[in-house]
Amino acid sequence: MKTFSLEIVTPTRSLKKDDVTYLRCPGMDGLFGVLSGHRDALIALNLGEIKISQDNNDLIYATSGGFAEISGNKVELLVETIEEAKEIDKQRAEASLKRAKDRLKSKEGVDPKRAELALARAINRLSISKK
Repeated sequence: MKTFSLEIVTPTRSLKKDDVTYLRCPGMDGLFGVLSGHRDALIALNLGEIKISQDNNDLIYATSGGFAEISGNKVELLVETIEEAKEIDKQRAEASLKRAKDRLKSKEGVDPKRAELALARAINRLSISKK
């Protein structure tokens, strides 16, 4: 099976994966997949789950959005955050979920849009931590 290289860049770290057979990302218009030979593209990423298939294994990551650049036989993900499912601290994610819910309830001095995004990130991280 044909493969491609993947680089994931965040403000704090960079991950490089070679011999990737499949990549699934959360685009702004829904999920999209990448196989070797995909046409060049620049795609905005949404909050959600990234799935990387490599060596007959699937790696699952949580992301809070960014961009995917597909060029030749390489994909580069420029994302705000990336966490592998097994690295997610469930207690911390649950605490974030509770804080976000409390903020939405209080409504005093709270930016509702920001609180809703925090809630969505916490729900995403908890969901992915169970995979």
